[in-house]
Amino acid sequence: MRRTLAILASTAVAASTVALAVPAQAAETISGGGASFPFPFISQCAADFNASQKNVTIQYTSTGSGTGKSNFTKGVFDYGQTDSKYSGGEPSFDWEYIPNIGGAIAFPINLKSTTTGRSLGSSIQLKQTTLSKLLSGNLKTWRAPEILKDNPRIATAIPNLRVTVAYRSGNSGTSNNTLQYLNAWAPTIWSKVQDDFSTAFPGGRPPTNSVSGKDNAAVLSLVAGKPGAIGYVDFGDAKGYPSARIQNAYGEFVAPSSASAAKNLANQTNLASNGLVNLNYKLRARGAYPAAIFSYMLARTDGKGPNGLGIRQFASYVLQKCGPSRAASLGYVPVGGKVLAKAVVLMNKIK
Repeated sequence: MRRTLAILASTAVAASTVALAVPAQAAETISGGGASFPFPFISQCAADFNASQKNVTIQYTSTGSGTGKSNFTKGVFDYGQTDSKYSGGEPSFDWEYIPNIGGAIAFPINLKSTTTGRSLGSSIQLKQTTLSKLLSGNLKTWRAPEILKDNPRIATAIPNLRVTVAYRSGNSGTSNNTLQYLNAWAPTIWSKVQDDFSTAFPGGRPPTNSVSGKDNAAVLSLVAGKPGAIGYVDFGDAKGYPSARIQNAYGEFVAPSSASAAKNLANQTNLASNGLVNLNYKLRARGAYPAAIFSYMLARTDGKGPNGLGIRQFASYVLQKCGPSRAASLGYVPVGGKVLAKAVVLMNKIK
């Protein structure tokens, strides 16, 4: 009898052990990627979202907007992210642009005062046309008359250093938005608006005083490693690196920040039916940083893609929870007002 009870008890323990060893159903992976501009923000939102539920796992790969659009069209990415619209190769299925985050394009500068030895990057003021000439390679030294005229207070401290222009290689939404801004103020210098900055330079090729990096982090690294360099990166990636104050349409020289970009984007209300915001680069708003942009999720609305519910839940999380709670601390601007209302309508079409 004791032997029988022992066998039964042993069997029960074994059965219990087997039951505990059965793995829980793995979360479904949703693959996405694209724009590097919002990467610090989107990756943080994905981490927060993944920690809050167990059914799906969101992935985001920073590839640049061009690859993001291409991979979304091909179905390599379940959802995409881009800072620029398609100029060809659009998906054959139903889809939408969903504006889900905003931010500023910063222009970091590696320059030190000849009198104090301290950084001048955040003290440099640039009018729109001066910035356009600088990035084109037309201004060869930092003591060019246009730069000295923009900076009378610190003119004597500006070193006679050669200008080096750092730009994004490949197809980039950050490049596209920078070119849109430059084209608005200096169309005779910057006549092309496209994802590829290298062929948008005057004459169709990069100037001799330029270097290129594959993404925003690489451009910032190039600037930091070369005295006299100036580049363009998203404010979130600038990570406090000294960046220029850019003149807005009121004539104010404004530093890039979440707050100053928000003053710009809050007044951008020209929305297309597909969700794209037609930015007014000559917006007159006091305290507004002029080089600000929106970034967009690309999502299917035909119900035939993988896990539309999970993508819609993540889109909602980014817009309505992560944006308001995380954006400003990471250097971004949460979507609000008329743009948010449109984004929610488009988000609810994901299925």
